[in-house]
Amino acid sequence: WPLTIWYRIEEFQLVSLKIIAEAVLLCSPNYVNQTSLPLCVSGELESQSLAFSKPCTLWASPANAGSLALADEIAAAFAPDRETAGLTICTTDDRPASATHLLLYLNEDTFVSDERLAEQVTQARQDRLPIVMAHENDPDLG
Repeated sequence: WPLTIWYRIEEFQLVSLKIIAEAVLLCSPNYVNQTSLPLCVSGELESQSLAFSKPCTLWASPANAGSLALADEIAAAFAPDRETAGLTICTTDDRPASATHLLLYLNEDTFVSDERLAEQVTQARQDRLPIVMAHENDPDLG
């Protein structure tokens, strides 16, 4: 059985329930020889095609440790049709003029790993650049 963390946020609870249901089914006689099942919850994002209503350039600053990996994960959700979906990932040290959003990956080390990040977030707020905040929920990742 995989370890399943239970969160109070409804969307995460659905993911946890799906993991539990798959584990139970894989122990049943009908599925005992399989390693995974293509389960989905009605309306979940994994079962929908993702696209932006207008082009989006997501800035993942190198000063924000972990943001590049998260940006890659987001980009993978749009692959292989990232351009059609209207998503561009930018990883320059300075804010690109084309940036429409700043990706801010938050964990316990976010503002202690690189002091430039606080300056970049402050500038983004002053410039009214929308900030997409992603809070790490895996205790092993901070």
